[in-house]
Amino acid sequence: MTSAETTVTVSYTSPRTATTWCRKAARNDAVSLQQPGVTYRANATDTRCPRDPTAVVTRRQAGAESVHEEGSLDAVEHRSRSAFAVKSSAGNAAISVNSVAVSGKTVTLTLSRVVTSAETTVTVSYTKPTDGNNVVQDAAGNDAVSFSNQAVTYRATATDNTPPVIHTAVVTGDKLVLTYTEEGSLDAVNTAAASAFAVSSAGNAAISVNSVAVSGKTVTLTLSRVVTSAETTVTVSYTKPHGQQRDYRDAAGKQTQ
Repeated sequence: MTSAETTVTVSYTSPRTATTWCRKAARNDAVSLQQPGVTYRANATDTRCPRDPTAVVTRRQAGAESVHEEGSLDAVEHRSRSAFAVKSSAGNAAISVNSVAVSGKTVTLTLSRVVTSAETTVTVSYTKPTDGNNVVQDAAGNDAVSFSNQAVTYRATATDNTPPVIHTAVVTGDKLVLTYTEEGSLDAVNTAAASAFAVSSAGNAAISVNSVAVSGKTVTLTLSRVVTSAETTVTVSYTKPHGQQRDYRDAAGKQTQ
């Protein structure tokens, strides 16, 4: 129905002989009505283009948030990374845009390198593609306005200063799982060698550690033999490697205690 249709009516006749009709909860029949006027109400139309974003960079990610947009940006329409240009003050390595992601009113650019707080002048520009494809736009289809040399504010990432501390140790068969108290995840790449761990069982055959695997907040040791329920005293120790050897830390680089 459009606003051009000036006369619209609706009627309702109570089907008194039918088994179902319009009633309220107390089972009183709704009365019949004849052609009351129907008021036309237009849907709200968003005709404003997203514009005037703020820009923030956190190490390798730059985010541009549109502060002049009623709804959300279109997260489905493909954005061309070549439409964006990020520059740093003279003397710094060039920056390219690896990928573009949209969520809500925010566009996040993943950059080719980390940006540091020492780079005092960083800017971002967006040029709307002339062919109309791969543009940033809102859900209503309004294209975002191009902008040039928007100043970017550096925002430091939150610092994790707390080393991981062991919380539980559980052995099942030939797997011993250590769980740590840690806000984030443990570093799954820079892990300690199996020789940094020692597992023993009083009065039973020796146990060595064959391998170490890290996932989330847990460290799983694969043992040289199965541990049975009869072994009531089993202990595990960890000695942090010295020098440049790989140790055992969280994703922020804090070593275990």
